[in-house]
Amino acid sequence: MPRPERAIILAAGAGGRLLPDTADKPKGLLSVGAESIIEYQIRALRKAGIAQIALVTGHAAERVHDALGDSVLYFHNERYRETNSLYSLWIAAEFGRAGCLVFNSDVLFHPALLEKLLASSAEDAILVDYGVELGEEEMKVTAPGGIIAKISKNIDPREAEGENVGIVKMGREGAAAVFDVAAAFARAGAWNLWAPHAIEALIGRHPFAAIPTEGRPWIEIDYRHDLKRARDEVYPIIAEALDGIAQR
Repeated sequence: MPRPERAIILAAGAGGRLLPDTADKPKGLLSVGAESIIEYQIRALRKAGIAQIALVTGHAAERVHDALGDSVLYFHNERYRETNSLYSLWIAAEFGRAGCLVFNSDVLFHPALLEKLLASSAEDAILVDYGVELGEEEMKVTAPGGIIAKISKNIDPREAEGENVGIVKMGREGAAAVFDVAAAFARAGAWNLWAPHAIEALIGRHPFAAIPTEGRPWIEIDYRHDLKRARDEVYPIIAEALDGIAQR
């Protein structure tokens, strides 16, 4: 399967649970070491050979422009206060419709996870951590036979098998299907939905493979304790790994 050549980073949210640090910046611009979360993501993407990168901005968009300049393409979600990530994804449909990766801007990940996702024979796939303790907050999945059967925060943690990492790979057909679903929800006024809702809506019609993380480190940064762990434990490991990878 051809590797996607484009990536979309969803960075519109206000990150209210990380105030006051996010008062004047989206949480993707929070420093985790020598760089911000988004800067790490972009560096990892470039090293993986993904040169075309778009950001969907919202809260403090000017800070994102100041930090990243012309190194990426921008789409702006003017309704970021009243919408969620599926709406932001829809805004970037023209960029991603031919196939792309999709990232949440608050996720740090080992570069081997990105390479594993890209190398998967599945054209459409998401990274899933099967080794994490699950509660009500996580975006949970069930994936019998390695194919996503359910993806939602509303899955009973006792039923769920793993957590969605927040990184998706879509080929041309999968991307077209996801963006069609996103458009239908947006036009119907269903704005406050998470991006994985589009994958959930396609279950039974379009398969998405679950690619296991197999213990490789990653973290979604929602709370202050996540940010501390990202800085103290996760970033030093993944940054060293990324530094050791040659540019594709």
